[in-house]
Amino acid sequence: MIYLKYSGTINRKTDIRKMADEFSDICRISGWDFEPVIENFQSLTSGKSKRGGEYAFEPDDEELLSLSSSDVHLEGMTIKIEGGIDPARFTFDKNGKLATISFCTTDTIGLNTKLTVKKYEFLYYPYIKAFTSGAENHLKTVKVLDYIKKKYIHDLEVVDTSFFWDNRDEEDLKVRVWKSARDRNLAR
Repeated sequence: MIYLKYSGTINRKTDIRKMADEFSDICRISGWDFEPVIENFQSLTSGKSKRGGEYAFEPDDEELLSLSSSDVHLEGMTIKIEGGIDPARFTFDKNGKLATISFCTTDTIGLNTKLTVKKYEFLYYPYIKAFTSGAENHLKTVKVLDYIKKKYIHDLEVVDTSFFWDNRDEEDLKVRVWKSARDRNLAR
């Protein structure tokens, strides 16, 4: 599987909102899905995904959970370049480091169904991993990462299993993506 894994720290915390505003416009022009992310896990709110980059927060949504966990915080955005691939996430923790947090809930139902114990678990990852599908999508994602490195995250580190981030050889990328797809199909 071809994927990009990246980490780094935003230059200034005030750049998070500026970056989200800029990419809202870029996504609208490019026809990509854009979702602003503001999750403090006290109110567990995040913007609804909109094509064209419109913000749409609905904190009164009945599906949102109220949790008391002030140390868990993410702010930033996700960009979905094409359907069928992972979105490029640019979400930052309280210290401005790129991060993702997986939220798991495990409900334990007692012998009678009237007693339910809710357990919540947060898994913190100090990096972001995105699987790309096809050489063209991989190229677009790398271009977004290049731009963000130049403007917002100067210490951005990228691990690219296709090696395109390091060698910038498009023909080699196409061959590696083709081989990866072939190997996945053979494994089925």
